[in-house]
Amino acid sequence: MTIRTSRPFVGRRTELSVVAAAVAAARRGTPGIVRIAGAAGLGKTSLIAAALERAAPATVLRASGEESESTLPLGVVDQLTAGLPPAVLDRYPLVGDRRAGSADPTAVGGELLAALGAVGGEDPVLLVVDDLQWADDASVRALVFLLRRLRHDRLVALLGWRSPDPLGGPPGRGDRDDRWERLLDSAPGAYRLDLDGLAPAELSELAAVLGRPLGSTGTAERLHARTRGHPLHARTLLEDLPGNVLAATTTDVLPAPRSLDGAVLARLARVGPDARALVVAAAVLGETCALAVAATVARTVEPGVLEGPDAVADALDEAVVAGLLEERGVLGQVGFVHPLLRAAVHGDHPPARRRRLHRVAAGHVAGRAALAHRIAAAAGPDDELAADLERAAPGASALDAADLLRAAASLSSDPAARARRTCAAVGGLLAAGEVGRAGDAEPDVAAAPPGPVRDGLLGRLALLRGRFAAARPLLTAAAADDDHRARLTAAADLALLAALEGRPAEAVDRAGACLADPDGGSGVRRPAGFALVLGLAAQGRLAEAHAVLDVAAGTPGARTRGHADVLVARGLLAAAAGDDAVAEALLAEASDLARGGTRVRMATIAAGTLAAVRDRLGHADGLDAAELAVASARDAGQGFAEALVRGHAAQMHAVRGDVAAARAHLAVAAEVGAPWWGSVITHATAGALVGVVEDDPTAVLRALDPVLRPDVLALADGVGARAPRVLQAEALLRQGRLGDAAAALDLPPGSPPGAVDVDVARLRGLLCGARGDPAAARRALEDGLALGVEAPLATARLETELGRHLVEAGERRAGVDLLRRARDRLTALGAAPFLATCEALLHAAGLTPSRAEEALGLTPHEDAVVALVVRGLTNREVARELFVSPRTVAYHLSNVYAKLGVTSRAGLRDRAAAPAR
Repeated sequence: MTIRTSRPFVGRRTELSVVAAAVAAARRGTPGIVRIAGAAGLGKTSLIAAALERAAPATVLRASGEESESTLPLGVVDQLTAGLPPAVLDRYPLVGDRRAGSADPTAVGGELLAALGAVGGEDPVLLVVDDLQWADDASVRALVFLLRRLRHDRLVALLGWRSPDPLGGPPGRGDRDDRWERLLDSAPGAYRLDLDGLAPAELSELAAVLGRPLGSTGTAERLHARTRGHPLHARTLLEDLPGNVLAATTTDVLPAPRSLDGAVLARLARVGPDARALVVAAAVLGETCALAVAATVARTVEPGVLEGPDAVADALDEAVVAGLLEERGVLGQVGFVHPLLRAAVHGDHPPARRRRLHRVAAGHVAGRAALAHRIAAAAGPDDELAADLERAAPGASALDAADLLRAAASLSSDPAARARRTCAAVGGLLAAGEVGRAGDAEPDVAAAPPGPVRDGLLGRLALLRGRFAAARPLLTAAAADDDHRARLTAAADLALLAALEGRPAEAVDRAGACLADPDGGSGVRRPAGFALVLGLAAQGRLAEAHAVLDVAAGTPGARTRGHADVLVARGLLAAAAGDDAVAEALLAEASDLARGGTRVRMATIAAGTLAAVRDRLGHADGLDAAELAVASARDAGQGFAEALVRGHAAQMHAVRGDVAAARAHLAVAAEVGAPWWGSVITHATAGALVGVVEDDPTAVLRALDPVLRPDVLALADGVGARAPRVLQAEALLRQGRLGDAAAALDLPPGSPPGAVDVDVARLRGLLCGARGDPAAARRALEDGLALGVEAPLATARLETELGRHLVEAGERRAGVDLLRRARDRLTALGAAPFLATCEALLHAAGLTPSRAEEALGLTPHEDAVVALVVRGLTNREVARELFVSPRTVAYHLSNVYAKLGVTSRAGLRDRAAAPAR
């Protein structure tokens, strides 16, 4: 699904969570200040906007600094107060337009504090000032005065500050204002958020939101290296450049955004010819290069520059002062201050001159770098270079090899050589899991002469992209060819197709025949082995599936080439059956091997499943890891992996109550184009969880429809995926269909007990209670608790129900203890919807959170309030005297009344007048 917005916003989860925490605290009467700093284009304004969307309902007062208005006294304050109700402005004239021009900013700040306290309602007030560096001095004084005196006000100040731009853009007032720094140092609820560039995974999400998915793993990292994650620059490149240019590894420079070119080139024009020649040569040589080599290339291309012993040093000094180059840590190495500076310089030359520079550079470097320069210097077919590239491919990584072969194909004058090299490149990409990049080359493969290699590649590509109907005739044709190797490879793919389409018996037969053939290489064993294991598991023959994996693993304890893949397969089977503890151990080991450089075939599925398992176990907040797995699958074009990990992410969001995010994942997954039964089960479970969270049993059953079909349900039962049946039972129970719910709870056995068994015990207890048998209900719930399964969410939900049962039965203390344990588990999980139910039960049982200020005596602030109230001052007058808001005064008075046992001002005066005993 392509989502287009005029102002896309992605990532910044940590920053948004800080603002959300500050807003939540303000709702409880604890004010906060959040300062968000970042260079122009890093997204501070977008972050503030996104935070405000998530903060509703709230009263929002906005202002922004403007350089041309920085001398207008109280201009920012006037912007803020324009949003106040007229009645409030009438009561507090210093904050309105009737204020005298000579008003003291501190008096204005005190009046503004009172005015904000007079805003009605229980929603927090969000005071938003963007581009604070341009705020006028009087407004700064008033706001600092106000914010220093916040105590128990429902207010959050969101302050945006523009930092200096490393690329030399308009900096604003980049130095820090000491008044703000002192405030942030002293205020207890103050946070500093200094924005940096987006992470690679966030750039991947940005590309998807813009409708320009990257289509290759590694592209996000390369885009990050070239832009340092700058959102504005990255967005410009994503919109300007085709995906194959972004993904290519044969060049290490991308064009700079056009908006940046002019400023950089103007800076370059201001330096002398020697420095300019040095900078241009460095731009061609790479992100970092040897100063001596850059000088040699510059002299070769432009005779007469950089002559004399000191010319190079002087040129470097000039380039450094201009903010273009910098010396790197290694002696004699130089590089650009920012990759985009290099891109702007590199792109400023006509193609013929740029090719000449690369041709000269190729003679001064070696290996892969020399080949890259030769490719950049090529102006047409070059069979010698194409042959060199083809010879270099076997020693390169999968992506580099594919790029080298694609470049060799484009430089080939012979059509047969071009087709051979193209097919080899696409085959390598598919073997590496780069389905997206392979798909980009599909037209070139289709243009190759018909034959088993061409048909097999097109069939495998269609299979891996979820286009099963298109894959079947192509693979069938390749499997009927006389070429034995091509026939065997296609047969293995047909076995995998049968497994994915839900024909496990056929998959087992086909895969077994392929694996029995002695000529089958890794290109046959991998798909056939996966088809065999999946087919056996789907038939419920799990012991045989694990026996196949034992054979694949080889000698116990040995680290064979397939060891990591065996770990992943075992981990996925354990996760499907609900054995999360075993799944975590297996998938974590595979993940460690992958980080150590071991090739893991299903690394993305493993990462997404590991995130989900750890999240269910309460061992980690899995959302970040799951979203990273989604980005990796999307970038690689791995439809099957993306569908699965989006299902996991949707489940995690649903448990947290973020149903919008869950539905967004499911909507995208529905368009990925990989409709196999495993993704159907995962998506149905996620959709049903959304219905559970929204207390809509009809929606639960509607979401489960696809998986409750007999053919799909048989496959789910085969692999031990019992969650859909449990969710069905819960929905039926909520609808009052007790007989149907009881039948749904008659599950196939699982081994060992897992979260599903705890859920079954909870539902059996509810069923017994609905049938009027409280004793049986209690036994069922207690039996579930006695299982001792490590399943925090399922256990907490069971504890909630058992706690409710005990409280209703008059065993309040035992029931409250269980509810408290459930609350602690649910809080740690972030399971907001289920936590709300538990909190409501605790409240109904008479338990309320303890106050943080349960002191025996009065605090200094309370003493000050009491002293003024005893003198007869009103709340508003007390607020003026203490420079706090009337709301803060009321808060202190309520605490004082509770502590002293009085209910009125008269009672307070009497208590204060009573002699001490």
